[in-house]
Amino acid sequence: MSEARTSSRLGGLRDYKLLAEQDQTVLWHPYTQMAEYGEREPIIIERGEGPYLYDVRRRRFLDAFGSMWCNVWGHNQPDIVNAIQDQAARLCHASLFTVSHVPAVDLAVALTTAIKEDFKYAAEPPSLNHVFFSDNGSTAVEVAMKMALQYQNQVGRISRTQFLTFHYGYHGDTFGAMSASSIDAFRRKFAPSLFDCVNADYPMQIEEGERPDGIRSAEYAFEAILAGRADRLAAIVIEPVMQAAAGMRPLADDYLGKIKKYCREYDILLITDEVFTGFCRTGPLVASSAELVEPDILCLGKGITGGTLPMGVTVASEKVYEAFKGEWSEMKQFLHGHTYSGNPIACAAALRNLELVAEHKLKENVRARAREFHYILKRRIGSHPRVGEIRQRGLAIGIPIKDEKGKEAGGYEQRSDAARICRRAIDNSRVLLRPLGNVITICPPLNIERQQVDEIVDALEDGLKALDDA
Repeated sequence: MSEARTSSRLGGLRDYKLLAEQDQTVLWHPYTQMAEYGEREPIIIERGEGPYLYDVRRRRFLDAFGSMWCNVWGHNQPDIVNAIQDQAARLCHASLFTVSHVPAVDLAVALTTAIKEDFKYAAEPPSLNHVFFSDNGSTAVEVAMKMALQYQNQVGRISRTQFLTFHYGYHGDTFGAMSASSIDAFRRKFAPSLFDCVNADYPMQIEEGERPDGIRSAEYAFEAILAGRADRLAAIVIEPVMQAAAGMRPLADDYLGKIKKYCREYDILLITDEVFTGFCRTGPLVASSAELVEPDILCLGKGITGGTLPMGVTVASEKVYEAFKGEWSEMKQFLHGHTYSGNPIACAAALRNLELVAEHKLKENVRARAREFHYILKRRIGSHPRVGEIRQRGLAIGIPIKDEKGKEAGGYEQRSDAARICRRAIDNSRVLLRPLGNVITICPPLNIERQQVDEIVDALEDGLKALDDA
């Protein structure tokens, strides 16, 4: 076999033209228009090291969107790789339906301990004590919604079958998660098969401070919804701190606490979808702990394994968990499960990731890099006439791109100027960025250093020239 056709696993170069053709005709990419994808030479990654990805043509790219927002330590973090290899040599999989295994037990204990640490200053003792494993963020939310419905049924509130969700929310692509979401472009074609949820406003915090009347208006509308429907609501589902897929929209300060107050008053469960915002992406391990608002059910994913393997986690409070106990004949056991729930290799990766968060003081690094990003972005591109008000929580950043009339217009259906900037950043600067409509998202590895911050901002500055030159 010629060197050009030698497997990349053996260190040789693959035939790029053949790979590109197969990639564009056989492999179906997520959220990608494949007719358009075939018009450009694909970037085919061969390996990763730290914050960088290397393609089969030996080009280096800075992973500035964290491989769809999940990367924590950069690529091929040695300690997590070793944990994966060690666990694979012992046990690759054993189903939690009938038996248990050491990595699942150890991770459940370590995770609940870490969560309690985040809530140690809360007014009441932390209660998120019970871990249910699935295999991605959508299923973590799906689990939480089924858990809430079954809970309400088993405590005698059989009329509580509805969910209150928020405008512009996104919770995943399974049918329950889509039903709880409200970005029209993602759900429109599936709408006939989705169930209805009650929607409320998600008041966005602006840098100068959200106008009090805007928050009050949202709160009055929220109160009106609850007054008319509280006896039918099983749970409220919310992305705390920031709505990611909506274009990095930060939640108004203290609003989550107000929601929790109403949940207690009306005996409605609070589900926080922290698949994106959790695991230090916005600062703390548990995003809602920034306001010391402990949910009844917590959903985690993406960064939980450091960005190495699929895993979803749904953590339930003591109150919720107790409602599922009883005799087998009562059928109170949670009626849900996945073949690969709590896969040992994924658990081993997640456990080592959790240890590294403490060992490397990741929360502190996120705070430091976030401050740097904030000031550098403001100084170097914040005054550009096509750049809107930059949205940021931790290392989750959204940069709205205005149209030529100065409006932040353009939805997912349109080919936006943000996409042009991202393409130029990739082509000219070898920095991987991905737009959400007219918003450029930046979600780099959380251990990013100042050098990479400068690389990303350099790429954005150069990318904006694509608009200046037009």
